[in-house]
Amino acid sequence: MQEPVECRASVERVLEQLDREAPGVPLLALGQTVFWDEPTKSLLLWQMEACQRVRPFFFGVHDTDYFARLHAREWQVANSEWQGNGFALLPHNDYSTRALWSSAGEISCLFGSELIPTRARYREAGAQLEKVAQCHPAGRTAFLDAITEAWGWRGLVATGCVPPPVYEIPIREVLPALDALLLWGFERTMECLADPAQRERARQRAEMIRQRVHELAESPSELDDGAPLSLADLYRYLYRDFLVWLIGRVPERVGFTRTTELLRFTPETAHRPRFQLLQRFLDPRTRPVCERAYNEAVAGTEIYALDEFGEGALPFDLLIPRRGRGTLLLTERYLTVLTPEPIILRLKQPVESVDALAKVITQAFGDGCTLIGKALTLVPMLSHEFVFVFNERGSPYLHLSARMLQRMQQEGVPVSTYPLLRLRYATWDTIGAECVQLRLPDHLATAFGERELCSEQFARRWREVVQAQKQLLRMLGACRSPRELMRFLAERYGEPWQQRAIEYERLHAQLQQLGKQADALRQQAHALHAERRALKQERARLEREKGEHFRQANQSSSERERERHMAQREACEQRLQAITIQLRTIRQQLRQLLTQRLQIGRTPDQLTVRERVQQLEYEAEVARVELARHAILTAEGLPLTNARSTAWWFLLVSDAWFRANAQQTELYLESLSAGHSR
Repeated sequence: MQEPVECRASVERVLEQLDREAPGVPLLALGQTVFWDEPTKSLLLWQMEACQRVRPFFFGVHDTDYFARLHAREWQVANSEWQGNGFALLPHNDYSTRALWSSAGEISCLFGSELIPTRARYREAGAQLEKVAQCHPAGRTAFLDAITEAWGWRGLVATGCVPPPVYEIPIREVLPALDALLLWGFERTMECLADPAQRERARQRAEMIRQRVHELAESPSELDDGAPLSLADLYRYLYRDFLVWLIGRVPERVGFTRTTELLRFTPETAHRPRFQLLQRFLDPRTRPVCERAYNEAVAGTEIYALDEFGEGALPFDLLIPRRGRGTLLLTERYLTVLTPEPIILRLKQPVESVDALAKVITQAFGDGCTLIGKALTLVPMLSHEFVFVFNERGSPYLHLSARMLQRMQQEGVPVSTYPLLRLRYATWDTIGAECVQLRLPDHLATAFGERELCSEQFARRWREVVQAQKQLLRMLGACRSPRELMRFLAERYGEPWQQRAIEYERLHAQLQQLGKQADALRQQAHALHAERRALKQERARLEREKGEHFRQANQSSSERERERHMAQREACEQRLQAITIQLRTIRQQLRQLLTQRLQIGRTPDQLTVRERVQQLEYEAEVARVELARHAILTAEGLPLTNARSTAWWFLLVSDAWFRANAQQTELYLESLSAGHSR
């Protein structure tokens, strides 16, 4: 290996601990694509060799997922950046493509990631997206798509109704789309390099990768069954190339695999330890405990509990060649596979073991099926035989897996797993290993305060910049009114916001004066309304009294008494007439007040003032939205990419960067089942 790193004490301690807890157990790095961070984990090979603690290391392609998913109603192929041969290249945002899921066909350029500035995140920063969207010149949809788009990320989606799993996609079929994806990522990375010589070097490296992809895709089939090479085959072969490019060679104890090989499920493979967790879910003595543990672990999350799939659901999928992938439902009499077109098998007898299940599946579908754990069970399955290698943010479901395994252990169903090995990269801390002249994208240029800088400066400053952008988000969220926002922008950014703030205060004062006049008229109207209500109540009372006096007069036996009641009735009538006049007068006064109120602020000059105030408020909100986007992408995007650095970035930008990252990467172990790691 070229220029091996030194064996640092912190790394050696972890490798020694790993030797104690998992002596000789192979390492496994499993990913959907080689164009992300899986090949970056090859730096661990340097570290193990430096510390003389080498063990087998397998790099695998997770090829059992569907290629991509996106509800057809939520996007239009015509709006994609590239389309052809059943594929389209799309961005990911929190509006039109919010349901997009792409794994084997995704890429991020330098500084880019899958981080989406969601509408909820903008609300936390006080930003009113809808207020801006309704008046945005590009239109509401285009604005929301753009402002919530993950910067520097693109994904391929299959445009058919049911996307095939990765291992079934012929490479020649997807090659034009894959090449468009690579070009997009490479070109935008080169845009981040300011020095022409460094940019040319990056172009040559990018062309080297593209040429190798085309060579493999266009080579004769190397598969024993004569089938054309799939996308999964391409990625598997590219692992070898990436190791040569990154660390100089492919060590003897390195192997390459795929999920369809690791989890091939037949009577010959069912006995392997990786299927022991499945056995726990099949055995009637332990199945109830396992089901409860799984359901409790996913409670309160977006992951389905088992009963939501149907009776007898297991947290495992079966992938059947050319028929798709689906959840397994097992009852005493039936085995159901929820493939796109569900398959139901009637059982001759209950299936209570992995051997019995493997026989049923092989008899029905042949020996090419793969049995895969769902989100919570896949890693525990393979952790029976491998030490998984993750970056520090890898696999967001692992805490739920640990919760499930711990609950099973508490219920007397222990599951032995090897620890996970985590890598804590120093991606941005080491980008200054040699001075690369960077041309920062807009959000980083805003955060760093300069468009171009040496990577050494970037490495020194990025952590403080992240903290500053987090503080900015808090300050933006604290601006609860347009006036507070305007003052904040003026104080922080100076001109032109200082002049705008002065103008806003002056115009706002004029509107406040108009508001006071309107309030005075409104108070007069309220008083008149109160007087009118009182008069109406008095009128109703007098009407009752008038009628009562009339009845009393008619019933009176005394002429004097009758005359008295009639006189009182006449007095009521006179008062009622006076009330009628008063009510008419009040009605006229209210109309006059309403006319005056409507006229306030309606003169051409006053309308101009209102429009200018609204325009200033809109501009301030647009500024907050843009600042929030830049801050979110910086404050959350840089830590994310620091933890999950794309392997080909190092190839295009700097070999010294990769070596420095390898030297400073820290390791640590993590247990899936606390107190029960093997």
